[in-house]
Amino acid sequence: MNRIPMTEFDSAYHQLHVTEDGGVRLLRFERNHQSSMHIDDPFETDILYVGYLHITMAVKPSATRTLSIGLGGGSLVKRMWRDYPFMHIDAVELDPAVVEIAHALFALPYDPRITVIVGDGREVLAASTEIYDIITIDAFADDRVPRPLTTEEFMRSCRDHMAPDGAIAYNVFGSVYGPHSRHFRSLHRTASNVWRNVWTFPVDIATDARDLTRNIVMLASDAELSSDELQDRIADRVGGLVTVPGFERFAEDLYLGKIRTGDVPLLLDEHPAPRKRGRR
Repeated sequence: MNRIPMTEFDSAYHQLHVTEDGGVRLLRFERNHQSSMHIDDPFETDILYVGYLHITMAVKPSATRTLSIGLGGGSLVKRMWRDYPFMHIDAVELDPAVVEIAHALFALPYDPRITVIVGDGREVLAASTEIYDIITIDAFADDRVPRPLTTEEFMRSCRDHMAPDGAIAYNVFGSVYGPHSRHFRSLHRTASNVWRNVWTFPVDIATDARDLTRNIVMLASDAELSSDELQDRIADRVGGLVTVPGFERFAEDLYLGKIRTGDVPLLLDEHPAPRKRGRR
């Protein structure tokens, strides 16, 4: 793949930067890194959390249909397309310029098993009649998941569009405890109000257990699956199905501590207050 100079794009939503460093191509929105790709192997990335989203396959190894809200450079979508030849992926991206960059500069294939939809993820899901085995939410406004994609109402819409034993995964930036944890803990409380199982994977916490803000992959499902069974499937690479580097070690990052939620609110859609009827 040919080397490119630093490239900047202004879209209706972002200032986009594509750069290269040490054999890795990077996509940045404003100041935040969104995607990376090894130039000599376009299916590999050095952004660690992307591999954790494949834990959804440990919940539903027979998955054949995935919805990915948030495309970026397409790291997750193109690897699922390559590694799981039985998988069809619908990817929703708000910014059409990001879709163009993913195809042109990040080797996202044009293929019948990948459908890219330009639009608002919540609206696309609401209009869909599809049932998905896997849903991933990897969309950000600055350093947070946009609120409309975090509320109980949206999660229930996801659940309505999921197979009964399907899985949803959120990529969140924050902490499971401490002063920077409120947003994640609210999200966890809300998901626990919708799904039977909610598992938390703070990325690389087994290596560095300090109270750091980091990517957290939150996994939720109604599947009859214990935490021990989930960890065993990850350690076994889902019977060899998942080829992500280091995947077997991700089981060590399952956070088994208590997540405090009593002091944080449920995330709900903001409805206007009812108008008071005046006297005549």
